[in-house]
Amino acid sequence: MTIKDSIAMDGPQTLAGPRSWRIVAFIVAWLVSVPTAVGVVFGLLWGSAAAYPAMIAALGAVAIAISVRLMKRAQVLTAQRERTIRIERAAATASKALLKREITDPVGSSLAALVDGVDVFNVFLETNTDEEADEHGNKQTVRDVLYATGHDGTPGRWELTGWRISSAAREALDAGGSFVTRIGSLDKMTNTFYRAARIGTEVLVPITAEGDWVGSVGFTSEDATRPWDDEEIQLLHFAAEMIGAYWERRDTKGRLEELLAAKDEFIASVSHEVRTPLTAVLGFAHELDENMLKFNESERSDLIGLIAEQSQEVANIVDDLLTSARTEAGTIVIAPQVVSVRHVIGEVLSSHSGRVDFSMATDTDLETWADPGRVRQVLRNLLTNADRHGGNIVKIHAIGGAEWIKLEVRDNGTGVPSHLRQHVFEPYARAHDGTSKPASVGLGLSVARKLAQMMDGDLELNREDGWTVFTLTLRPYVVEPAQQAVAVV
Repeated sequence: MTIKDSIAMDGPQTLAGPRSWRIVAFIVAWLVSVPTAVGVVFGLLWGSAAAYPAMIAALGAVAIAISVRLMKRAQVLTAQRERTIRIERAAATASKALLKREITDPVGSSLAALVDGVDVFNVFLETNTDEEADEHGNKQTVRDVLYATGHDGTPGRWELTGWRISSAAREALDAGGSFVTRIGSLDKMTNTFYRAARIGTEVLVPITAEGDWVGSVGFTSEDATRPWDDEEIQLLHFAAEMIGAYWERRDTKGRLEELLAAKDEFIASVSHEVRTPLTAVLGFAHELDENMLKFNESERSDLIGLIAEQSQEVANIVDDLLTSARTEAGTIVIAPQVVSVRHVIGEVLSSHSGRVDFSMATDTDLETWADPGRVRQVLRNLLTNADRHGGNIVKIHAIGGAEWIKLEVRDNGTGVPSHLRQHVFEPYARAHDGTSKPASVGLGLSVARKLAQMMDGDLELNREDGWTVFTLTLRPYVVEPAQQAVAVV
């Protein structure tokens, strides 16, 4: 139900309604029955001469009483209508504040506008933060931002320290309902804090964005016994919906801007990464074509090797692009089979130009049930990432277990900041400070994790004792499964 619907239901009734006909019938009954009864009584006691004056006097008294009653009722209805108009105006002003680009604090201006609609001390906003549960099981920590009741259009704003919301409030808000706090129900320390802030009672409702409870908005009052009526709570729900929608639009806009920036960077990266090896390939090929006899056999072999190496670089980039596109389209093919860990790592290292130390936790070979081509692609991308962004020492270590096989690619570089570690697996992600070698297309780690997960494994990033560690987890081969066809995901 919207606030407009609520106002329409709770507002003054029209004369055409059933309630108005009952009021008219009640007035007519009093105007007829009371004077008639008085006239009958006076006629029986003092005769017909006294009956008529008594009836007229009674009629006048009833008319005056009804007039006074109607005037009071009209005053109540007028006050209700004025309050409804104030609430509607406050809601409209709050909505406009969230739409105007020139306002520096749209949410604050929107909330400050709400106090014009109701008689409250302050309006406040709480945002949820993601912290670990305390000993009482409270999982939501909130941070307050209060807005003063100034009516000059500029919200008076100040931030309070974070605090843990009560379990009762958390349950009510998480379920989408409202919650009322009164100082009489608070512990001594919190009660003292509320009194110092001149808050006797408060009501708050949840703000949701993209289906998640992300914060709350509420009113405060100095009167600890003040009741909160449906219109006030409905106004808060309306404000919460507007703020949630505003945050969703803001976040969507931010993601679109990031996507556009990533697209431009992606195009530039692809152009650079493909052009560089292609330039070498074309240059060496032209040189061999035009001056074949100038080079001896050893020099020709070196040039052909460089052409092959640079061509493989282009092929790897194209492979990652195709894998990413096919993954998104759901058409990538995974062909699992028994794979020797020692053999597949040896194949990757044989085509890798950098120095890599390889070790296994056991003398016997490990076998995994996976797609050998995709395992090579994952390891190749991890080694390429280590070359570009890692330190001068790179190691591969294989560990076997009853339920998993782990292939660790380690380097002694500075690593990725902890708050960015999960983002390195996003397409086109950039999580380094620019001191490393030129950036790649930005798909390698994203493609590597997707392939690992499609082989019933995973790829994780951790920091251990000064080492950056990418861990590829795969299923071990124990007993060959029944005829397992090619899996199309």
